[in-house]
Formats: sequence, structure tokens, C-alpha cells
Amino acid sequence: MRKTFKKLAAVALASAMTLSSSVMASAATMNVYVRKWTQTSSTNTYEGTVTPNPFGLNPVVKVKGVTSGMTYKKALEMAEDAGLTTTWDKKNPNYLTSVGYGDILWENNGANHNVNKDAAGNTIGAIWKGDSWMWYTGDNLGYDVAKYPETTLGETLVPANLKDDDVFSMVLSYDHSEFAWGTPAKEDNQ
Repeated sequence: MRKTFKKLAAVALASAMTLSSSVMASAATMNVYVRKWTQTSSTNTYEGTVTPNPFGLNPVVKVKGVTSGMTYKKALEMAEDAGLTTTWDKKNPNYLTSVGYGDILWENNGANHNVNKDAAGNTIGAIWKGDSWMWYTGDNLGYDVAKYPETTLGETLVPANLKDDDVFSMVLSYDHSEFAWGTPAKEDNQ
């Protein structure tokens, strides 16, 4: 009985080592597309249009060596070798705050415009305008309704069971949005 157990244990260990080494060796390619999106409705923040960007319709970079179990954030950090730089929020490190490629750097930003104050100097309304990074899976740059995943790049895993010849895609979308709150002033005073 003891000899049989030792033989079975040795076979099981060898099988596990073979399986784990083949899984660890599998690394796919992630295509990263970048686009700009601009909100076109003042009442519906999900309506907008894709605007031309300097990168065209092709992937900006192809990240090689992406493995299952990795987050999209980790895969994007690997894109630095291909020239795509990313910056992440210091307080919330899963949130993307800027993307750079070549001489282009797009950063999250935003401010209140048309600020309206009451007699005591309290702000009672404004129009917030800003740009921020969003994302989604796939390669459809023409996706014109800004309904994105409700998870961050640092929380979301790339596809499971990736093999060496697998290729998958994601889109980074630099979105411009505006919305009014309270009672904004009639003119932009910023």
C-alpha cells in the first residue's frame, strides 16, 4: 500500500508540475485602442460622439506577455515598454488618471463653470466640465453610448484561460462630459 501511494504521489506531483509550467508559460497579446468621446446632450450624460484622435483605427500598442489572472491595470503597466505611459491616482490606485503616448499626454481634469453665488458668497450652482479616462473591452471604437464597466482597471481581470496565440482587445476612452447642478449662472465666468 505504501509503495502504491508513493508511486501515485510521484505521478500526481509530476503532472501538477507539468500543468503549472504550461499554464505559466502561456502569455497572450492585448491590443490597446485609444479614442476620444464627447458628450452631445446636456440632459443625458450617456449620449455622445466619438471624435477623431491622432491614433487612427489601429491599436496604439500591442502588449505581449499578458497572462490570465492579471488585471487590466497590470497589463497596461506592461505597455510602457511599447511607449504607452499610464499614471494612477495616489489615493485610489486602481483609477487611471493619465495616458501618454509619444508627445501626447491626456490627463483627468475638471472644473465648475458658470458659477453662481448667492449674496453671502455661497455657491448655489454651476456647470461642471471635465475630461476623464474610461474603458471597455473589445475593439469597437465607434461605441457611442458611454455605458462602461462598473469596475476599475485595477479590479478587473483579463480573460481567463489565455493561450500563447490568443489576442484580445480593450479601448481606453478619453471622455469629455458636462452637467449642470443647482442654478448655474447664465455666462461662463471661469
